[in-house]
Amino acid sequence: MKFLVVMVVFAMAVSVIDGQSDDEAWAEYKKEHGKNYWTYLDGGLRDRMRKRIFLYQNAEIKKHNSGKLSTYTQTQNFFTDMRPSEWKRYLGANPSAIPSNIFEEESNNIDPQRRQSIPAKLSYKDDPCMPDVKNQGSCGSCWAFAAINPLEFAQCKKGDVPIVLSEKQLVDCDRSNGGCQGGWYTDAWDYIKRVRGSAKTSLYGRYNARRGICRFRQRMIGAKVLSYKYVKPNDVVAMQDAMLKYGPLAVALTVANTLVSYGSGIYDDPACDNREVNHAVVLVGWDTVDGVDYWIARNSWGDKWGEKGYFRIKRGVNKCKIENYAAYVEAV
Repeated sequence: MKFLVVMVVFAMAVSVIDGQSDDEAWAEYKKEHGKNYWTYLDGGLRDRMRKRIFLYQNAEIKKHNSGKLSTYTQTQNFFTDMRPSEWKRYLGANPSAIPSNIFEEESNNIDPQRRQSIPAKLSYKDDPCMPDVKNQGSCGSCWAFAAINPLEFAQCKKGDVPIVLSEKQLVDCDRSNGGCQGGWYTDAWDYIKRVRGSAKTSLYGRYNARRGICRFRQRMIGAKVLSYKYVKPNDVVAMQDAMLKYGPLAVALTVANTLVSYGSGIYDDPACDNREVNHAVVLVGWDTVDGVDYWIARNSWGDKWGEKGYFRIKRGVNKCKIENYAAYVEAV
């Protein structure tokens, strides 16, 4: 209620945005993102409610971008007129599925000489084996996208042929996970091992952000999971070493409202700190700019979000817990 009151007051107080009236800014936003809320049945009530949210969020974006110290910028996007309860449908990592012994694993022990040989930067973004960025929509299936992309990459490296695998198979068929209600990427790899394969999207069918009837058949298989393993938690060099050996890593992180509005730069906001993870993405590289180390992450919110579907996030400080649950997968 307090949130709505603040938005109403703000909407009444502000009449111009970047030389535009509120109405002009709202109309332009809806046109850009293909949104239409107007209906005579409610006298435009729904449209006015969305407009108030948009004006409030846009003011928050402007306030952030006017700061001098931040390493990233925010921007309007598809989420700008959504309530938190709505954009959270675009998440989906289930922290209750995290293995209890993950912090006890002694995986990826690296000798000192190899630690010294890690390159200063790496990026798989433009690798021929990296498929186009996908969009999970308002379905809490990020876990499926985080599981599939590293497997696509690993399979391509095995056969030297790009491949696009089906997240929908996981959403429809993997009952160890919850479809659009959330899940976990290593559980998805376990499922793929049990059924002996991951289906090609071209054979299983188009992703539609809904759980449907499972239609998986063996003839659809495009890749198989040989094994997977978690990287030693909070060990940046171990994560880099695993990425060099096996390719992109599935990771979990905490998404706060500020990341939803991410536009470009290196995300370093404290809003996500000391909170449980709620989203899964894929790390595809790392680099440093102006003395700031960062990871390159691939999201599943389409190529109109962030830096063409990717974002950069501060490395070496476990920002948003992104260095806690990294895992790699090997294809057969």
